[in-house]
Amino acid sequence: MKKNIFSCLSFAVLVLPLGILSSCSDFLDEKPQSDFTQEATSGDALKSKYTNIEEALTELQGAYEGFKTDIYEMENYMSQDVQADNCYVGGDGINEEQVDLLTMTATNAKSALMWSQYMSVSGNATNVIENTKLMDSSIASDDEKNEVIAQAKFIRAWIYFEMVRQWGGIPMVRQLIPTITADNLDELYPIMYPARSTEEEVYQQILDDLSETTIEYLPAYNKGSNTATQGAALSLLAKVYATMGDKSSRDYSKVVDYCDRVIMQGYRLVENFDDLWQPSNKFTSESIFELYFTAESPNWAYWVLLKETDDGSVTWRRYCCPTHDLVAKFDKENDKRYASSIIWKSAPYNTYWPADNYPFAYKIREKSSDIILLRLADILLLKAEALVELNRSSEAIEIVNEIRQRAGVAALNLEMSQDEARLAVENERQLELFMEGQRWNDLVRNDRMLDVMHKHKDHRGQYIFADLQAFHKHWPIPQEELDKNTNLIQNEGY
Repeated sequence: MKKNIFSCLSFAVLVLPLGILSSCSDFLDEKPQSDFTQEATSGDALKSKYTNIEEALTELQGAYEGFKTDIYEMENYMSQDVQADNCYVGGDGINEEQVDLLTMTATNAKSALMWSQYMSVSGNATNVIENTKLMDSSIASDDEKNEVIAQAKFIRAWIYFEMVRQWGGIPMVRQLIPTITADNLDELYPIMYPARSTEEEVYQQILDDLSETTIEYLPAYNKGSNTATQGAALSLLAKVYATMGDKSSRDYSKVVDYCDRVIMQGYRLVENFDDLWQPSNKFTSESIFELYFTAESPNWAYWVLLKETDDGSVTWRRYCCPTHDLVAKFDKENDKRYASSIIWKSAPYNTYWPADNYPFAYKIREKSSDIILLRLADILLLKAEALVELNRSSEAIEIVNEIRQRAGVAALNLEMSQDEARLAVENERQLELFMEGQRWNDLVRNDRMLDVMHKHKDHRGQYIFADLQAFHKHWPIPQEELDKNTNLIQNEGY
């Protein structure tokens, strides 16, 4: 018998009164067209659909492929760099402009797209986890199963972490669902359409998925990978502990500990910052987790952000245009990151800058460019952030100076106040990690979103977020999800 895992985004049952549903036997007897990620089982018994470990690995690879969709080839930059003070929206579109101007509504297509793709990836990961657990020992050893499960748990933890930061509490479906019938609909409805778990519950699930057992069954690398490794899981744990709960109650010692465990894996900063962004440089010593692309299997982010053809043509407005505020922060003469992060070209428009000298995001340069989702510099600066909170500011600034030395800019004085050190780390993260999908979460994590965005200006030098409120740290739950799932409650302010 086969079974499936329910994917919240794809279940298409009509929302009708339960009395009507219970009488619609003809409707319920039909095989659902898009209810689950797999064909459903009959009855209550659950049995793995995999007949060998290769089938589990194939579906695991399918879950990884979910990263190579809109969520990381475009939307990661929109929600992190455009929504913050790093970039103007750049291109056209009402939905995109709402992200840039922080005027999101529940009907915004960006929110719906990201929600659905995140849910799809997490649902696929859960499907792999649960089906692999059910595999008979005669066709797969415990070690083989545990290695697959560890990979899938990393994927689910990653996606849940993205979602809990974006929307707060989310509905979590972590089990296989039998076939829906008139007899079991009332019982299964709250499982298929659950209420939102609290943020605390989501974080606990993330920690459960990233247990020491999970880490044990992941491979140990000291260079980049496009699949889960111990370094990637430890990095994710460091970020989780740096984010969950109120800032005043966080265990920053654990953040430092997990960062140190990442460092002990053997990753090294590349000597030349620009080497990170050369399309031919795959999986460097600094990379921890990255998405792999080739000319035959291209990354279309370069087309959205930089150019449309190999000759560098620009005929329409590119997205994610660097802001005046961001450009002003770079030491343009000395900071090697400046020319590696932003390229200036002529453009047939002057929306934010003069047409004959227009800036473009430059870290994704070709269709074969990889997208680095985790790298050592991020983890080092996260450790510095935690050290500041532990009143070890001089140690934190030593790390910042290591990053600055590679960039070619002057070292900072080690003797500074805690508040000065906080700002130094924040500024370094902004310049080092520009257009890597970090800025918005950095501001929210450190309770700096309101302070920074209230001071942010548009391209005319006008303040634009005077009315920004705390609830803007989260996006609205997509209206189409509220319509499907009556157990969902909208976020405050929307």
